[in-house]
Amino acid sequence: MRGSREEHRRSVLRGTERVGQLAAPSDTTCRGARFAQNGAVERPPRVRRAASGRTRAKRAVARRRAAVEEPAVPRRGRPTIPAEVQRERLLDAARRALQESDFGSVRVSDVVRAAGMSSRSFYDHFATKEDLLLALIHQAGGNLTAELDAIFADALSFEEQTSRALAAYLAAFAGTPLDLEKLGESASAPVQKLLRHYVREVGVRVAAQLERAHRAGASRRPPDPIVLDVLLLGLLGIASSYVADGRRDQLASLQPTLRQFLLRVWS
Repeated sequence: MRGSREEHRRSVLRGTERVGQLAAPSDTTCRGARFAQNGAVERPPRVRRAASGRTRAKRAVARRRAAVEEPAVPRRGRPTIPAEVQRERLLDAARRALQESDFGSVRVSDVVRAAGMSSRSFYDHFATKEDLLLALIHQAGGNLTAELDAIFADALSFEEQTSRALAAYLAAFAGTPLDLEKLGESASAPVQKLLRHYVREVGVRVAAQLERAHRAGASRRPPDPIVLDVLLLGLLGIASSYVADGRRDQLASLQPTLRQFLLRVWS
């Protein structure tokens, strides 16, 4: 009897210990969380596994695809015309308009209509109609001086250089933006100043070439600046009058006579 009581007491004690063990917090949870003494949950540091070679390759492909820019969606309507092309079209239209009438009669609307552009495009490049004229003079004067430099640089005879330079001079000044008679009253002070600049540039080049011809014995006298100015302005007046009278085509037939006159003066 006494033994059975002792066994019963021991079994009760063992049961109490089991209940206490079940009630006490365990060191780990199902997800690996750890309970500290203050009751806070401490999680073990997460170990990041290295990506496999296949995974790294997929990520590299994704980065390359993201780096490639998507093609721009084309805009609807008319294609955009480059600024330099717009400017050249306006200059060409103004040049053609000057061949038909004097610059004072040419309107901005005429220029933009001939160029197939809008007035807004015109004022994107030129503030006024006079700015357009100055740009035309710069272009024509620059082309003329470059052509004269090329003619005088060639190993040609003095007679051939004179003939080519005369043709270039008449073609540049007659009926073009460099023609003062064609400009009429629209030739403002800045326009006249720029025109005189290019006339002087032509005179400087011709005088230098005449000096070289004189030293080489091709010309019997050195260039006289006054005589040279009279000749250049006289040739310009003759060409302008022919163009004003509608006889532009006759300028070509007049050039041999002018050439002989110049050679008689200088050689």
